[in-house]
Amino acid sequence: MRRAHSLKFACLALLLAMPVSVFAVGKCDRVIATGGADNPPFLWRDPENPKRLMGANADLLRIITDSLGLKLDVLYTGGQNKALEEVRSGRVDLLLGATLDAEKLAALDFVHPAISTLQTVAWVRHEPGFLYAGKEDLAGLQGLIVKGDSFKDAALQLRSAPDLAQATRSLLKREADYVLHERYSAVARLGGAGLLDEVQRLDPPVTSDGAHLAIAHDSACNDPWLRGQLAIKMTELRAADVPERLLNENLLRWREQQSKPIKPKD
Repeated sequence: MRRAHSLKFACLALLLAMPVSVFAVGKCDRVIATGGADNPPFLWRDPENPKRLMGANADLLRIITDSLGLKLDVLYTGGQNKALEEVRSGRVDLLLGATLDAEKLAALDFVHPAISTLQTVAWVRHEPGFLYAGKEDLAGLQGLIVKGDSFKDAALQLRSAPDLAQATRSLLKREADYVLHERYSAVARLGGAGLLDEVQRLDPPVTSDGAHLAIAHDSACNDPWLRGQLAIKMTELRAADVPERLLNENLLRWREQQSKPIKPKD
């Protein structure tokens, strides 16, 4: 009897001594992720391998999966809507940079805290005299947004432009008073177009939305253990300001790629 108890205690001690990543290996030892491409510095297609995505969100998830002993593939599946559909269907496990809404909750489990905060900000000409304390100060002025942007506000006069560079050039020609665009995305795009020094960002943001990791209900990787570990790791990384650091690092990576284009491998 004493021997049986000793064996139980020995087994328990062995289990407690095992690294947490051992328990991750089971029905899910590889995570396949995707997200809306063409969105630097968050995500964009790897010029050396266009079937894969790179960027701050991909780097952040890789830090987490490496710490859990999981393999990771971050694949290009198309734009934001196509990426969402691939995850919703269960063909892909995880969506990077998902904003929370009721429609997505029907098919996805969101991990908290968010991996980043998307800040829609007003960009104006780099000149003095624009008094701004909040969104209310934009009322009555003419604003521009990029075509396809989901931002809507009945209190603001907004028209669309084909892309951010064209919207900014219209701003500089005084055909508009401000341009609304996500903070880090604008820095990447305008920096690449040589327009960043011509504009200034107004604070506070017009809107702020959390961008999350979201796991498909139908994914084999969707279990309480992994969701809990993702939440724990995200909390630790946010506390250490790792997402902010990765965004700044990927802004530099994006700029370097734009100055020295890399030809895709055959």
